[in-house]
Amino acid sequence: MNSLLPHNVLKIAFVVDDVEKYLTMFAELFGIETPPSSVTGAHEETQSLYRGKPTEGRARVGYIPLKNIVLEFIEPVEGPSVFQDCLAQKGNGIHHLAFIVNGMEPVIGSLEDIGLPLLQNGNFPAMGAAPGGRYAFLQGLEKLGFDVELLEFDE
Repeated sequence: MNSLLPHNVLKIAFVVDDVEKYLTMFAELFGIETPPSSVTGAHEETQSLYRGKPTEGRARVGYIPLKNIVLEFIEPVEGPSVFQDCLAQKGNGIHHLAFIVNGMEPVIGSLEDIGLPLLQNGNFPAMGAAPGGRYAFLQGLEKLGFDVELLEFDE
């Protein structure tokens, strides 16, 4: 049996109403300095599409790096997005698992074939040592209990 998703989970992401509060709380839990947060780029930079239409869809994000995975905290701040929808519908909580892929389009097609439609996609810039690339969110909440993010990094 072929795997539709790679066995490479990079992040567990939470949608929250206050990124700073959650970063502080989780940093305390793990005994680390509270990391900074930042706001995602505008549409001109990200080329984000939400349900096939251009969106600003900006969010404040922060990361807690752990030994084997990264925790991501996302607070929607502008425009329609998967994050804004999730926060309005469910409140604070787990939003998605992020998987690293090599060749995004075939994975999107396979996941859509089993009923996980593409909701939002776009680009992200390089940050620090992390390369830029592309992302896609597929709706998995009803089938899996969380959405799926695919990440494909630039070489």
